[in-house]
Amino acid sequence: MGKSHHIQGLKGTKFSQQLRGVNLEQVLIVAIDAAKLHQKALICNYFGDVVEKPFFFSVSHSGMKRFYDTIDRAVQQSGAVRLFLGIEATGHYYEDIVRQMGKQGYLVQILNAYTTSEERASALSWCKTDDLDLVAIAHALRNNKATEFRLAEGLQRQLRVLTRAKRTEIRKRSSLRMEIRALMDVVWREFQGYAEHQNGRAKKVKVFSDFWGKASLFFMEHYPHPSLVLQRGEEGLRTLSIAHNLKLRTTAIRKLLHVAKESLAPDPQTLRPELLVLRMKLQDLRAFDTKIQTLEQEIESLLLQTDGKLLLTVPGLGVSLAAELYAEMGNVSDYQHAGQLIKKAGTNPIVKQSGGGKGSYRSISKQGNAHLRYVTYLAGRSLCLHNADLKPFYERLKHRGKHERATFVAMGNKMLKIAFAMLRDRQPFHSAQPAYRLLQEMNKKLAFNCMLAPVAA
Repeated sequence: MGKSHHIQGLKGTKFSQQLRGVNLEQVLIVAIDAAKLHQKALICNYFGDVVEKPFFFSVSHSGMKRFYDTIDRAVQQSGAVRLFLGIEATGHYYEDIVRQMGKQGYLVQILNAYTTSEERASALSWCKTDDLDLVAIAHALRNNKATEFRLAEGLQRQLRVLTRAKRTEIRKRSSLRMEIRALMDVVWREFQGYAEHQNGRAKKVKVFSDFWGKASLFFMEHYPHPSLVLQRGEEGLRTLSIAHNLKLRTTAIRKLLHVAKESLAPDPQTLRPELLVLRMKLQDLRAFDTKIQTLEQEIESLLLQTDGKLLLTVPGLGVSLAAELYAEMGNVSDYQHAGQLIKKAGTNPIVKQSGGGKGSYRSISKQGNAHLRYVTYLAGRSLCLHNADLKPFYERLKHRGKHERATFVAMGNKMLKIAFAMLRDRQPFHSAQPAYRLLQEMNKKLAFNCMLAPVAA
């Protein structure tokens, strides 16, 4: 409960201070149900007496003006001195409403969709309508179950948009790569590698060290069938390598010719549909690579203009992870301690205790921001593998028999605490490593192209 003696902690103390000494008849609750086209709102007092029945409004100049006028009329009729506004976090539809109302001086509290669901269930009603949602939101506001925080603004908001877009593009590219691998299995299965038997054991031998490297992609696009490779021969392939700067070694050329000779692939005419689809998929792959590279450059440029650049001093955190972590954490001034960030990520363990026993820690709650939870896990995994300062913490957990994924989550929570302190105090990470090693790692992270392009206004 922090430094408060209220049963809801600091949050409860703040809420009670707003109500103490006030006539509850003069406390108004405005519940807002966001949607794509037609938003709906309900105004009632603290006791649940309806002041304004559920009404629709649109997110436009005229629609928002009507909404403000309705609130003003309700305030005048009831003589309200306190106003609590709440909205459910429904997709992205609620953001414009919160932003516009913030410009008018209204503080809108945001509720987790799970909270409203639990409120509906507590009324023993398994129906779901707009009016029932409004009632659930009003009940949640009355019981102080909303989460007060501001929407991300400025560079942090831009970073959040770009990092989420990049993560989406990476996932799409991963799916596309799996499709390309499946097509190559049909066209020329040994292209991805072949089995070599030594001493009675099978060993996988790769033709190309990097399947998604320049040389491999070149052959998939221009020489996807074994017959085309055999036509070139060893000297022809070497000439091709020099002409297109593929940097193929003699061993790679001979492996390629070996799998081409041994291949049982059907003739090119039979595989014409697969070859056409493969060519189209490779074009899509190039487009994804270009988009991801553009996003990475823009993300790095923006990150270096924010306090998030401090996270780059943590060994094991690259530009992408640092940017995602900073963007998803939000403004640290909105939190009193790092535990609130951990709860926001949903990586806090569920505690079960009863009858005076010691209690036990179960799985993580998974209630909160899924994006922050994901990047917390990724950061924890990276630090476990690449941060010498935090490696002892990882080893202790591993020695205690913790599952590997559990150690990654625990390390991610530790990183949230470290990041919270760094951003709050605007201090870099203090490492036990020699200064020159930290400087070397920073240079690696920040070196792309020669200079960062200026950010467009």
